[in-house]
Amino acid sequence: MAENLHNLAPAIIGCGDLDPLRDEGLAYADALTTAGVPVKKHRYPGLIHGFINYATHSPAVEAAVTEMTTELAELLHRSTP
Repeated sequence: MAENLHNLAPAIIGCGDLDPLRDEGLAYADALTTAGVPVKKHRYPGLIHGFINYATHSPAVEAAVTEMTTELAELLHRSTP
């Protein structure tokens, strides 16, 4: 809903393919990209909304969470002086 997305922090967005809010999440990632914000966007097949809560129960979720947390660590490392 924001009119201006410029100068926001870089984002890592992961959406489950079966998430009813998937399209909104992906559209937000695209809007950030259009505004010049660095974004890593992921669409995970077979995963549901809130999938991150099931990392210890599903290899697919564990892989998705590992991918996103690795990217976050890299992003934070690059931001550190």
